Amino acid sequence: MNPLITPEQAIAVALIFTRIIAFFLSFPFLNSTLIPLNIRILLIVALSFYTMSIFNIQISIKEIDMLVLFLLVIKELFIGFSLGIITNIFIAAFSFASEIISYLMGFTVVNMFDPSFGQISVLDRLFILLFYLLFFITGSYAVFIGGLMRSFEIMPITEFKINEGIFEFIIQQSSNIFILAFQIAFPFVIILMIINIVLAMINRLIPQINVFIVGLPLQIFVGFLALMFGSWFLVYISVHLLERLTDIYLNIIKIMGR
Repeated sequence: MNPLITPEQAIAVALIFTRIIAFFLSFPFLNSTLIPLNIRILLIVALSFYTMSIFNIQISIKEIDMLVLFLLVIKELFIGFSLGIITNIFIAAFSFASEIISYLMGFTVVNMFDPSFGQISVLDRLFILLFYLLFFITGSYAVFIGGLMRSFEIMPITEFKINEGIFEFIIQQSSNIFILAFQIAFPFVIILMIINIVLAMINRLIPQINVFIVGLPLQIFVGFLALMFGSWFLVYISVHLLERLTDIYLNIIKIMGR
């Protein structure tokens, strides 16, 4: 009776499994509790066997010892985490933008504990869920899954070669968190800053008015009004950033394969 899987295929599946599980652990949506654990395990196992069969990946046992296998596992973990961490940069930009808006609205004390995201503000969760919604609506998820499959062709599991420029590339992109966050929050920051300046002038000109009592509800009202009428801007900038994210994601795969 033919075995279900040969030893060569078992080692190949293990290395493929390592890269895919590292990608899942570092990818924001896939590492959250929004997807049940059994579903995530099923997806990882299915993708591992699918990748092995599509690319016909096999490894000779005679050419691999324990040290080589350990180094290959470390390399696969690094590749998987590198592919997933790029998305974390853009998620962090959305999260930081919501924190800026929350601060100016007076929402810094209105935090909630979410099992999926931890201790976050109400706007933080709104922005992150908006990013996830557009991520699937625009079809960006297909680019990420296709890029992950493509990485096995560009960076075979049996090779140790990794371009050193990938470290510099990731560091450069991580610095964009603050720039992207300010671009997202800029229109709302301007509106809320004007409200704060007006309240400060009222406090100086008419000190009899308790600006704190009047200003906090006004800031919240104006903030929600700005978010309501500026929702089209959030969608527009989110789609633009997703296009930029997919370009960076494909570039990181090309850089790794050089």
